[in-house]
Amino acid sequence: MKPHREDRTVNIILASLCSVSLLMMLLPLSRPIRAVRAFVGHVFEPMMFAGAEGTERLALVPSRARQLIVADIENRSLKDEFARVGLLRAELESLRAENARLSASLGLQLPEGRGAVWARVMERDPLTWYQSVAVDVGRAQGVGLNAAVLAQDEGQLVVIGRIAEVGERTSKVLLVTDEFSSVAAYLSSGTVEGLIQGQGSERLRMNYLHSEAVVVTGDEVRTSATSATFPPGILIGTVAKPYARDPFLTFQSVEIRPAVDPASVKEVMILK
Repeated sequence: MKPHREDRTVNIILASLCSVSLLMMLLPLSRPIRAVRAFVGHVFEPMMFAGAEGTERLALVPSRARQLIVADIENRSLKDEFARVGLLRAELESLRAENARLSASLGLQLPEGRGAVWARVMERDPLTWYQSVAVDVGRAQGVGLNAAVLAQDEGQLVVIGRIAEVGERTSKVLLVTDEFSSVAAYLSSGTVEGLIQGQGSERLRMNYLHSEAVVVTGDEVRTSATSATFPPGILIGTVAKPYARDPFLTFQSVEIRPAVDPASVKEVMILK
């Protein structure tokens, strides 16, 4: 019974609309009738008042009805324009980010014969948060094992890690904070060299500093020219604090704060 009731309802509505349409066509074109016809036409077919023909139709509509229809047309146009502005703003932000990336990469002095490719971080494992991440480029983009991986921070490039595994279109990055990661580095204040080692956490450790070296909190730590993976002079982090001296060791160690938290990086640059 329900389908028949719905069919009857639809038929009644269609018949009512047809009757109203015929009545409006037969009635003399007085101002109220023209206004009603214009409103009904605008509701069911807004494009009938667009362009030159639409302007001619509006001229036959009473002034108050014409004002309402024009206001609705302008409102629709403003909504479309607002949507276009939103898309343009998103495109502008994307271009700004791209410009910043290019500016940073242009400021890097690459060794002869080496290029760079940008990649997005596509996967993070909570169990290996400070150990590794997966990126969306691989062998097809010219990425090789042990390639240096950098990130951008405030207009400069900083060390993130190196490529540990390479697939056809994906790669695994061993983060500098991983326990198996190490980078030859120096303190910028006195060109004292040492070895940066990951701790499996958000901080690094710099070992093998000369026992007489003067270490100042806040000193920048950069990659050494002796590094086999990274170009020299790339920022790694800053000195957070010196560790207590071990009387049985001939060197001193300091805690390093990475320039950027590897767990927050979304995009990286890989040297090919």
